[in-house]
Amino acid sequence: MDRIGKLQKMMRDRGIDYVIIGPTSNMFYLTNFSEEQMERPLFFVVSEGHFYFLAPKLYEEQLSKYNFEINSYADGEDPYSKMDLKKNSVIAIDDQLWSVFTINLIRKFNPSNLIPASSLLKELRMRKDDDEINIMKEGLKIAENSFLQFLNDIKEGSSECKLADRLEEIFKENGADGVSFKTILTSGPNTSMPHLRCTERKVRRGDVIIVDFGIKYRGYCTDTTRVVSLGNPSDEVKKIHEIVLNAQEAAERAKNGMKGKEIDSIARGIIAKAGYSQFFIHRTGHGIGIDVHEDPYISQDSEQVIEKNMTFTIEPGIYLPGKFGIRIEDMVVMGEKEAMPLNKLRKEIYAI
Repeated sequence: MDRIGKLQKMMRDRGIDYVIIGPTSNMFYLTNFSEEQMERPLFFVVSEGHFYFLAPKLYEEQLSKYNFEINSYADGEDPYSKMDLKKNSVIAIDDQLWSVFTINLIRKFNPSNLIPASSLLKELRMRKDDDEINIMKEGLKIAENSFLQFLNDIKEGSSECKLADRLEEIFKENGADGVSFKTILTSGPNTSMPHLRCTERKVRRGDVIIVDFGIKYRGYCTDTTRVVSLGNPSDEVKKIHEIVLNAQEAAERAKNGMKGKEIDSIARGIIAKAGYSQFFIHRTGHGIGIDVHEDPYISQDSEQVIEKNMTFTIEPGIYLPGKFGIRIEDMVVMGEKEAMPLNKLRKEIYAI
């Protein structure tokens, strides 16, 4: 059954009359069409026996190649009059749709119940098909080869942001469609802040450098983190790296049927046993696909059962404020029995 057919079955089972999707990753998942949200309504509407685009006329030709019905409207027309929604219906609406559009839909159609579309779409999107997994593998090859090429550009005196920009240039040169998130590249004491993107700090001899990078390729994301050292790493850096690596590889061997919180506890337990529990300050991983962060989440409170073909990251870390941080991250897919890494890149400290 195709994706829209599966969604319609879920709608019937749950008593949902309409699903309204905006120009988000959900629209790409259902239609393969990708666009950013603008001030004009652009929706994909699904009911039990009907689905169509509601779109401004300026998108007509662009959308025609996707072979969906198009209800178009001109500037000055009421776009909502082109929708065949019955009042007092149950509507599932895209979580990321702009609030002004949601307000207008409520005013126009007065739904009896309004629910987030993620309650349906996340169940479909969590389980990747073979094509999706193969696309992510192809994206990882580009990302990893780019990282290895980039190591030659890391020079003492270069700023973190200059280096991050250079890595993103290499991604594009090697065939990436873009980045899945703004590259995180930090050095020295800045590495103890997990989501600091980059600064004008210049890397220097003896620094540990964290490179957290990902690309967009054919609509799907990658996400990888590796540790670099400018010169030989200190004994303390090597010690923390070994602890994090042990935690990361143990959690990567997660079994089919485990809950997200059980996988998280594997990595967290190893770091706690080593005496660094207070320095592991984020979840162990997150789902990945069209969005770089999506279900399922590998966190302390996740009751989600991890099943075959779910793709997610394993990325424990230890962060010593004012000193340095270490994080190692791979993407994995759950197999018939256990998780399988999608990355091929070695997890050593890359000493330059």
